[in-house]
Amino acid sequence: MAINKNNFFLEGISGTIAKSITLRQYRGKTIVSEKSKGSTLPPTAEQIAVRERFEDAADFAVEVLNDPMKKAAYNEAAIKLGMSAYALALKDAHSFPEIRRIVTTKYKGLVGDTITIKAKDVFTLDNVKVEIRSAANALIEEGEALVAGGNSKYWIFTATVANPAVAGTRVKVIATDMPGNQTMREFTIS
Repeated sequence: MAINKNNFFLEGISGTIAKSITLRQYRGKTIVSEKSKGSTLPPTAEQIAVRERFEDAADFAVEVLNDPMKKAAYNEAAIKLGMSAYALALKDAHSFPEIRRIVTTKYKGLVGDTITIKAKDVFTLDNVKVEIRSAANALIEEGEALVAGGNSKYWIFTATVANPAVAGTRVKVIATDMPGNQTMREFTIS
Protein backbone atom coordinates (compact mmCIF):
# COMPACT_ATOMS: atom_id res chain seq x y z
CA MET A 1 0.00 0.00 0.00
CA ALA A 2 1.21 3.47 -0.84
CA ILE A 3 -0.13 6.93 0.00
CA ASN A 4 -0.01 9.71 -2.58
CA LYS A 5 1.56 12.86 -1.11
CA ASN A 6 2.69 15.15 -3.94
CA ASN A 7 1.52 13.69 -7.25
CA PHE A 8 -1.29 16.02 -8.33
CA PHE A 9 -2.13 13.69 -11.26
CA LEU A 10 -3.39 11.09 -8.76
CA GLU A 11 -5.01 13.53 -6.33
CA GLY A 12 -8.70 12.72 -5.86
CA ILE A 13 -8.66 9.81 -8.32
CA SER A 14 -10.13 6.41 -7.52
CA GLY A 15 -10.61 3.18 -9.42
CA THR A 16 -8.62 0.27 -10.84
CA ILE A 17 -5.80 0.55 -13.37
CA ALA A 18 -4.81 -2.35 -15.66
CA LYS A 19 -6.75 -4.81 -13.46
CA SER A 20 -3.86 -4.79 -10.99
CA ILE A 21 -3.66 -1.47 -9.09
CA THR A 22 -6.47 0.09 -7.10
CA LEU A 23 -6.63 3.76 -6.16
CA ARG A 24 -9.09 4.83 -3.48
CA GLN A 25 -9.81 7.82 -1.28
CA TYR A 26 -9.55 7.57 2.48
CA ARG A 27 -9.78 10.60 4.76
CA GLY A 28 -8.72 12.96 2.02
CA LYS A 29 -5.72 10.91 0.91
CA THR A 30 -5.23 8.80 -2.21
CA ILE A 31 -4.31 5.22 -1.31
CA VAL A 32 -2.58 3.06 -3.96
CA SER A 33 -2.71 -0.71 -3.43
CA GLU A 34 -2.71 -4.03 -5.22
CA LYS A 35 -6.15 -5.01 -6.49
CA SER A 36 -7.98 -7.34 -4.10
CA LYS A 37 -8.23 -10.89 -5.35
CA GLY A 38 -11.46 -11.57 -3.48
CA SER A 39 -12.29 -14.68 -1.51
CA THR A 40 -12.25 -18.16 -3.03
CA LEU A 41 -14.54 -19.50 -0.28
CA PRO A 42 -18.27 -19.75 -0.94
CA PRO A 43 -20.30 -17.11 0.94
CA THR A 44 -21.78 -18.06 4.31
CA ALA A 45 -25.50 -17.83 5.06
CA GLU A 46 -24.83 -14.64 7.04
CA GLN A 47 -22.93 -13.07 4.13
CA ILE A 48 -25.76 -13.95 1.74
CA ALA A 49 -28.28 -12.39 4.15
CA VAL A 50 -26.20 -9.19 4.35
CA ARG A 51 -25.92 -9.02 0.56
CA GLU A 52 -29.68 -9.48 0.17
CA ARG A 53 -30.37 -6.78 2.77
CA PHE A 54 -27.99 -4.43 0.95
CA GLU A 55 -29.69 -5.23 -2.36
CA ASP A 56 -33.10 -4.45 -0.82
CA ALA A 57 -31.70 -1.17 0.56
CA ALA A 58 -30.29 -0.26 -2.86
CA ASP A 59 -33.66 -1.04 -4.47
CA PHE A 60 -35.36 1.27 -1.94
CA ALA A 61 -32.83 4.04 -2.64
CA VAL A 62 -33.48 3.79 -6.39
CA GLU A 63 -37.23 3.86 -5.68
CA VAL A 64 -36.71 7.09 -3.69
CA LEU A 65 -34.80 8.68 -6.58
CA ASN A 66 -37.57 7.74 -9.02
CA ASP A 67 -40.29 9.37 -6.88
CA PRO A 68 -40.00 13.19 -7.15
CA MET A 69 -41.67 13.87 -3.77
CA LYS A 70 -39.60 11.31 -1.86
CA LYS A 71 -36.44 12.41 -3.66
CA ALA A 72 -37.04 16.06 -2.69
CA ALA A 73 -37.63 15.13 0.97
CA TYR A 74 -34.56 12.89 1.18
CA ASN A 75 -32.45 15.42 -0.74
CA GLU A 76 -33.36 18.24 1.66
CA ALA A 77 -32.29 16.16 4.67
CA ALA A 78 -29.24 14.76 2.88
CA ILE A 79 -27.85 18.20 2.05
CA LYS A 80 -27.92 19.11 5.75
CA LEU A 81 -25.97 15.92 6.50
CA GLY A 82 -23.48 16.44 3.67
CA MET A 83 -24.52 13.37 1.72
CA SER A 84 -26.58 12.46 -1.34
CA ALA A 85 -30.27 11.54 -1.31
CA TYR A 86 -29.29 8.06 -2.52
CA ALA A 87 -26.80 7.58 0.34
CA LEU A 88 -29.34 8.76 2.93
CA ALA A 89 -32.06 6.48 1.52
CA LEU A 90 -29.60 3.57 1.53
CA LYS A 91 -28.64 4.30 5.15
CA ASP A 92 -32.31 4.68 6.11
CA ALA A 93 -33.17 1.31 4.58
CA HIS A 94 -30.31 -0.31 6.53
CA SER A 95 -31.27 1.26 9.87
CA PHE A 96 -34.14 0.46 12.18
CA PRO A 97 -36.16 3.05 14.11
CA GLU A 98 -35.24 3.60 17.74
CA ILE A 99 -37.88 3.90 20.46
CA ARG A 100 -36.13 5.91 23.15
CA ARG A 101 -38.86 6.47 25.72
CA ILE A 102 -42.50 5.67 26.47
CA VAL A 103 -43.98 8.19 28.93
CA THR A 104 -47.19 7.03 30.62
CA THR A 105 -47.38 9.53 33.51
CA LYS A 106 -50.37 11.30 31.90
CA TYR A 107 -52.22 8.02 31.29
CA LYS A 108 -54.64 7.34 34.16
CA GLY A 109 -57.04 5.14 32.18
CA LEU A 110 -59.44 7.92 31.19
CA VAL A 111 -60.59 8.85 27.70
CA GLY A 112 -58.37 11.71 26.49
CA ASP A 113 -55.32 10.68 28.54
CA THR A 114 -52.08 10.65 26.60
CA ILE A 115 -49.01 8.49 26.16
CA THR A 116 -45.93 10.21 24.76
CA ILE A 117 -43.39 8.28 22.73
CA LYS A 118 -39.92 9.52 21.88
CA ALA A 119 -38.75 7.70 18.77
CA LYS A 120 -36.29 8.55 16.02
CA ASP A 121 -34.91 7.28 12.76
CA VAL A 122 -32.09 8.11 10.36
CA PHE A 123 -34.52 10.07 8.15
CA THR A 124 -38.05 10.17 9.52
CA LEU A 125 -40.69 7.85 10.89
CA ASP A 126 -43.70 6.91 8.79
CA ASN A 127 -45.94 6.01 11.73
CA VAL A 128 -46.02 4.97 15.38
CA LYS A 129 -48.72 2.52 16.48
CA VAL A 130 -49.77 1.92 20.06
CA GLU A 131 -51.54 -1.09 21.53
CA ILE A 132 -52.87 -1.08 25.10
CA ARG A 133 -53.63 -4.40 26.82
CA SER A 134 -54.92 -5.18 30.29
CA ALA A 135 -52.92 -7.15 32.85
CA ALA A 136 -54.93 -10.20 31.66
CA ASN A 137 -53.70 -9.52 28.08
CA ALA A 138 -57.13 -8.40 26.80
CA LEU A 139 -56.92 -5.74 24.09
CA ILE A 140 -58.23 -2.43 25.44
CA GLU A 141 -57.46 -0.31 22.37
CA GLU A 142 -55.02 0.26 19.56
CA GLY A 143 -54.33 3.09 17.15
CA GLU A 144 -51.78 5.47 15.71
CA ALA A 145 -49.92 8.12 17.65
CA LEU A 146 -49.70 11.58 16.09
CA VAL A 147 -46.58 13.68 15.60
CA ALA A 148 -46.30 16.25 18.40
CA GLY A 149 -46.06 19.78 17.03
CA GLY A 150 -44.11 19.02 13.87
CA ASN A 151 -41.23 17.38 15.76
CA SER A 152 -40.98 13.88 14.35
CA LYS A 153 -39.11 12.65 17.45
CA TYR A 154 -42.15 12.98 19.72
CA TRP A 155 -45.43 11.17 19.12
CA ILE A 156 -48.61 11.38 21.21
CA PHE A 157 -51.25 8.69 21.54
CA THR A 158 -54.60 9.83 22.94
CA ALA A 159 -56.77 7.22 24.68
CA THR A 160 -60.28 6.71 23.26
CA VAL A 161 -61.33 3.87 25.59
CA ALA A 162 -61.51 3.96 29.40
CA ASN A 163 -59.26 1.55 31.31
CA PRO A 164 -60.47 1.09 34.91
CA ALA A 165 -57.47 -1.01 36.02
CA VAL A 166 -54.30 0.81 34.96
CA ALA A 167 -51.87 -1.17 37.16
CA GLY A 168 -50.35 -3.97 35.10
CA THR A 169 -51.51 -2.45 31.80
CA ARG A 170 -49.11 -3.21 28.96
CA VAL A 171 -48.33 -0.59 26.34
CA LYS A 172 -46.85 -1.89 23.09
CA VAL A 173 -45.33 0.62 20.64
CA ILE A 174 -44.35 -0.17 17.05
CA ALA A 175 -42.38 2.48 15.14
CA THR A 176 -42.14 2.15 11.35
CA ASP A 177 -39.80 4.17 9.13
CA MET A 178 -40.18 5.11 5.44
CA PRO A 179 -38.52 1.93 4.08
CA GLY A 180 -40.82 -0.18 6.28
CA ASN A 181 -38.34 -1.18 9.00
CA GLN A 182 -40.08 -1.72 12.34
CA THR A 183 -39.04 -1.64 15.96
CA MET A 184 -41.29 -2.82 18.80
CA ARG A 185 -41.05 -2.03 22.49
CA GLU A 186 -43.33 -2.94 25.40
CA PHE A 187 -43.80 -1.18 28.71
CA THR A 188 -45.83 -2.31 31.73
CA ILE A 189 -47.47 0.38 33.85
CA SER A 190 -46.97 -0.28 37.57
